[in-house]
Amino acid sequence: MDNQPARRVRAIVSVGGEVLGALPAFPVESPWWADVEPVARYLDALLGVRTDVLRIAGVVGGQSPRGGEVTYLVEAAEPPRADLTWEPVEQTGDHPLRAPYAEPGGPRAILDWADEALAAYGRPRVGPPVQVKTWNLSCVYELPTAGGPVWSKTTRTFESPEPVAIALVGAHDPLLVPTVLAADAIAGRMLLDHIPGEDCWDADEATIGVAIRRWVAVQAALAGTLGDDLPDRRRTTMPARLDRLPAAAADLTAEERDALDELLADLPALSAAVAATGLPETLVHGDFHPGNWRSDGSGATFVDWSDWSRGHPATDVLRLAAYLPPERWRVAVRAWVDAWTAVLPGANPAAAIPLLTPLDHLQAALTYQGFLDHIEPDEYRYHLSDPAEQLRLALATHQELVTA
Repeated sequence: MDNQPARRVRAIVSVGGEVLGALPAFPVESPWWADVEPVARYLDALLGVRTDVLRIAGVVGGQSPRGGEVTYLVEAAEPPRADLTWEPVEQTGDHPLRAPYAEPGGPRAILDWADEALAAYGRPRVGPPVQVKTWNLSCVYELPTAGGPVWSKTTRTFESPEPVAIALVGAHDPLLVPTVLAADAIAGRMLLDHIPGEDCWDADEATIGVAIRRWVAVQAALAGTLGDDLPDRRRTTMPARLDRLPAAAADLTAEERDALDELLADLPALSAAVAATGLPETLVHGDFHPGNWRSDGSGATFVDWSDWSRGHPATDVLRLAAYLPPERWRVAVRAWVDAWTAVLPGANPAAAIPLLTPLDHLQAALTYQGFLDHIEPDEYRYHLSDPAEQLRLALATHQELVTA
C-alpha cells in the first residue's frame, strides 16, 4: 500500500475547442485534487506545449479531497506533438453553474487580463505562468515578474469579494493583508504581491499570540463601522438564511432532525446569551486557520479572504480548534481572551466561545450548502458531506451546552 502513488491523473485534452482524447493515467506526487501544478507540469513536458487544467470531471477511489484516480479536463494552448496516442472519450456538456475559468478559453482570459494589468502596473510578466490550483471556488496562478512573483486569484461571484476585506483591514494594519496590485470585481479577479515567508501550519506559540493580538485590534477598530451592503453572517440575521437548511439537513436521521428543531427553538436564547458576553459583531476572516497565515518570522499576514463577512469575532478563534494541537489551541484561546479583555474590560470573551460554537457550526452548514447550490455536479465531491457533518457538530455542541 505504501508504494501506491498519492494520486493518479487521467487527462482529457482539448485544443481550440476540439477534444483530442484522453491520455494514459500517470502518477503525481501531491494527493490533493485542487493542486494542479504537478498535473500541468507533467502534461507540458509530455505534449510539448503549455497546458491549463480546466476542471475535475471524475474520481475513482480516494477520499475527498485527495487521492484516487482523478480525471481532469485540460486545455492545450497549441496543438501538441503529433506522435501521441489518444483514447477516445465522450464529449462533455455545458452546465450553467460552471466556473468561467473552467470553460475553454477561461484560463487564457485570466492570463490576458493579468498581463495587461501587470504591464500597466510596470511589472510585466517575464516567464511562463504556473497554474497552482483550480477547483470550484478559485483558480490560482503564480506569475513571475522582475520584481518577484505575483499571484493571480480568481474566485466565484457567490464568494465574498476579497479586495473589499483587504482594504478594510489594511486601513488599520496594512501588514496583516496582502497587497492588491489590480482587481476586477465583476470577474472576481485580483493580482496579489508575493508575501515572503512560509505558511504557518506549524505556527509556534509566539506567532499565534502576535497574530491574534493584532487581529483583535483590527476587529475592535472595525466594530460598528461596517455597512449593511457587506456579506452578513451575524447570528442576529441567521433566521433569514435558514432557507438552505432543508437541503443541508437532508442526510440527518429522524432523531437528529428532532435535535435540530430543538437547536432552532433555542436560537433566540443562544443569541441573547452571546450578546450578553459583550463582544461586538465585526469583520471576521471566516477561514482563520494557520495555513492561511504567512510569516517570515517578523509577523503574520492573513490570506484567502473569500469567506469574510460581518459576524462574531469568536468565529475566527473557533476555526483554529480544528487545526492546532490542543496545547496550542489553549494558547490561542488565552491570547484571544486576553486581547478582547484588554480592549473591552467589561466583556466576558471566554463565555462567548462555548455559546457561539453550535451557532458557528450551523452557519458553516449553511455556507457549505451555499457552495453546493452554486456549483456544478462534477464539483459536488469537494463539499457533499460537509453540510451534514457541520450540522451534527452543531447538535453535539448544543447538547453539551444544554447538559452542562
